[in-house]
Amino acid sequence: MRTRSRRARAGRDLRGAWFVLPSVIFLACVVLYPLAQIFPWSLDTWSEQSHSFVYVGLREFQRLFAQAEFWHSIRITFQFTVLVVAGHLVIAWVLAEVLNSRLWPTNMLRNLVRSVLLLPWIFSVSAAALIWGALYHPIGFTSWYTSHLLGVTSVGFLSNTSLVLFSVVFVILWKFYPLYMLMILGGLESLPQEVFEAARVDGVSGRQSFIHITLPLMRGLTGTVILVDFITTFIHFDLVWIMTKGGPVDATYLASFFLYERGLQTASFGYASAIGVFIALVIGVLMYLYILFFYGREAEGQ
Repeated sequence: MRTRSRRARAGRDLRGAWFVLPSVIFLACVVLYPLAQIFPWSLDTWSEQSHSFVYVGLREFQRLFAQAEFWHSIRITFQFTVLVVAGHLVIAWVLAEVLNSRLWPTNMLRNLVRSVLLLPWIFSVSAAALIWGALYHPIGFTSWYTSHLLGVTSVGFLSNTSLVLFSVVFVILWKFYPLYMLMILGGLESLPQEVFEAARVDGVSGRQSFIHITLPLMRGLTGTVILVDFITTFIHFDLVWIMTKGGPVDATYLASFFLYERGLQTASFGYASAIGVFIALVIGVLMYLYILFFYGREAEGQ
C-alpha cells in the first residue's frame, strides 16, 4: 500500500511538472537564452576595418566603469527603486486591509470601491505618462492648484531638480499599485479565518492580530511582492522616459536610459551588452542576498 501511494504521489508530481513546462520553456527562450548570449557579446566590439565583431576582453567593462555618468544613473536608479518599492508596499497593504475589512455595510459597495481603485491599471503606460505630464505642466490643473494652495508662482513638478524624481515616483505608484494591491488582497482573503476568530475570543486586539498573525502568515507573499516590484522597477524605462527623458539635468537619468542612449542608439552593441551584463549582475546579487536573508529567516522561524 505504501508503495502504491508513493507511486501515486510521484505520478501527481510528474503531471504537475507538465503544467509548469510551458512556462519554463518560455522563460528559457525569453530570459535565459538572451542572458547566455549577452555575456559573450560584452567581450566583443564592432570593428569598422574588418566589418565584424572583434574580441576585446574586459575593455568594454573598463570603459563603462570609467564613466561618471553611469555611476550617477546607478545612484538615481537605486533611489528611484527604493522609493517605488516602499511606496507600493505601503499603499498595497493599506488598501488591501481596507478592502478586506468586515466594516463594509454591503459587498456591493466594497466591490464598487475595489473597481474604482483598479482604474489606474486600465491606462496604458504612455497614456498615463501623457496625462500626468499634462497635469504637471505649469498651466496644468495639478500645478495650478498646488501653486494657489502654497501661494507660489510655479511649483515645477517636472522642471525642479529637487522635485522631479518624487513627481515621477508618484506617477509610478499611481499607475502600478493596483497589481500589488490585488496580490496582497488575494493573500489576505486566503488566510484561515479560524485563527483570527480564535484570537478575537482570546481578547487579542486588532493591532496585535495584525502584527503577530497576519504579517507572519503573509511573509512569503510580501517577499514575493517586494522581489517582483524591485526587479521591474530597477529596469524601468518607458513611463519616466516619456515624461522626462532623464532630465532636468539628469535628475531622473536611470540606468536603462544610459544603456539606451550610450549603447543602443550609437549601435555600440558590445558596450550595450556590457551595461546589460552589469545591471543583470547587480539585480542577481541583490536578489540572492534578499532571498537568503528573507526566506532564510523564514525557514529558521519554522
